[in-house]
Amino acid sequence: MSAFERYYTELFRFLSGKLRDKHLAEELTQETFSRALASPEQVSSHRGLLYHIARNLLVDRYRLHKQHEDAPDVDADELPAPGHEQPDSQLENQQYIDHIVAAIEQLPPRCREAFIRHRIDGQSQSEVAASMGISINMVEKHIIRAMLACRASRESWRDEATGKPQ
Repeated sequence: MSAFERYYTELFRFLSGKLRDKHLAEELTQETFSRALASPEQVSSHRGLLYHIARNLLVDRYRLHKQHEDAPDVDADELPAPGHEQPDSQLENQQYIDHIVAAIEQLPPRCREAFIRHRIDGQSQSEVAASMGISINMVEKHIIRAMLACRASRESWRDEATGKPQ
């Protein structure tokens, strides 16, 4: 099964929930897959890459919308290219994604599952608890553990990127 077949509906639901506009969500879902396919980098997690691209598209859309509100007379040709389209930024983002995905993959299986269901799939803590057959308190503990691992990974990545000794 291709990543498209596996994640299209999931990603569409994610974007649809954020945008509250099914047509725009469909456009952004397709754009997400287009950008993922155009990426020359090998990825260890197609899902992580897709969600990263989708979130960047949401941020870009918000920024563009905000710019139009703040400066309605700006010519579209004068707007700089989004940061995600710059080659050095793409490489840096991919390295960051790889670092975070590796941290998530190193979590214990139940912890990783609770974190992904809540933070990536957008399920509430009670939904995660019900689907995994555990208490909400345990879901909270798993999410906290995963967030601490992600934070440590982010700090480690920053230190590596800036050349600071660990």
